Amino acid sequence: MLDHPSSLGKWLRRYSLPLIAALGSATGLAYAATRYGDAPLASSSVSVVAPPSEPALDPIQDTVQIAILLDTSGSMDGLIHQARSHLWNMVDEMGKMTRVVNGKTRGVRVELALYEYGHSTLPQEDGFIRQVLPLSTDLDKVSEELHQLVTNGGDEYVGQAIATAVKSLQWSADPAALKFVFVAGNEEFDQGPITAAAAMAAAKDKDIHVQLIHCGPSDSTWLAAASLAHSDLLTIDQDQVAQHVPAPQDAEILRLGTELNGTYMAYGPAGAAAQARQANADASSAKLSPKVAIERAQLKRKGSYRNENWDVVDAVNRDGDFLAKTADDKLPTELRGKSLEEKQAVVAAKTAARDATKAKLAKLEADRAKFLAAEHAKNAAPEQRLLSTEMMKSAKKVAGKKGYKF
Repeated sequence: MLDHPSSLGKWLRRYSLPLIAALGSATGLAYAATRYGDAPLASSSVSVVAPPSEPALDPIQDTVQIAILLDTSGSMDGLIHQARSHLWNMVDEMGKMTRVVNGKTRGVRVELALYEYGHSTLPQEDGFIRQVLPLSTDLDKVSEELHQLVTNGGDEYVGQAIATAVKSLQWSADPAALKFVFVAGNEEFDQGPITAAAAMAAAKDKDIHVQLIHCGPSDSTWLAAASLAHSDLLTIDQDQVAQHVPAPQDAEILRLGTELNGTYMAYGPAGAAAQARQANADASSAKLSPKVAIERAQLKRKGSYRNENWDVVDAVNRDGDFLAKTADDKLPTELRGKSLEEKQAVVAAKTAARDATKAKLAKLEADRAKFLAAEHAKNAAPEQRLLSTEMMKSAKKVAGKKGYKF
């Protein structure tokens, strides 16, 4: 027992360093620096300040809407290939955005829309423009549609394509939402009946950021349009292919990505087709490259990959009363004829299996990232200017202005 001032001083001299470590640099140093003489320490001489805590998670999600407009005229096969190859990585990066609102951290819900323009078989009265897919969170459907795009020579009415997307899509009215139109092409911008000024003004009225990506050297008509959009003109080599660096974790990541599919339970009239689309997206990604297949597997464990419209586990996660409200004939066979408690037990087991697999994938992804960072440090290469990298440069700049962080 330290009942004498001199005993307290000796104790403090012996244990000052552990105190510094325990209390933290600023408070600990102030504590240890207090005079150790025979006089007892004043009770007010030490103020222990708890480290700042991370903001609590907010169940509310912010909205990120992205319309991708691709030139599918002749000679644009490289652009289409990049769009297919970079889909998973782009959504993964966008899905990392967070924003602190009222002391809580919000994640984001990513919606994608897809347009093609410039294809000669499209109706001229529509400006050779087609909405391939409206704004959707169904990433497997986006992948399926991307893989069905083909190119053919035609007229590229870029201004009209932008105006069509701005007018036709169901854009969020939330002033905090992030709304993008990414348009990529390689011919003169000033074709067609709608000028760049009119297209950009329509987008500005809805707080939509338009980012132009030119497939080739800088072009004066695209530069002028980018100036009207108040953005930099980005350029890419559409024929460049992202390099894959093999990592020790690759095979296990791919195995677990396939294993994850076994935790999905298709429901409703479109469930079986959607589940088949999931497997097809895995297969088509693998055909593109090992890099794409791994990015696909990694994305599937994250919140941006959501399938509550056809998967029971995601549906229950969104709505705890889903099983009680859904008729047996809409549910998968393995749940029919069971009591509510039995159904809940089956879904709970699937959920636990999915969570366990996702946790393994998260660990492997972190280890793989460290390995790739070390490899990059040893073999530094020039930055590649690809569709996904240029889209992210623009997105980060715009997102930062609205308080989002990556």
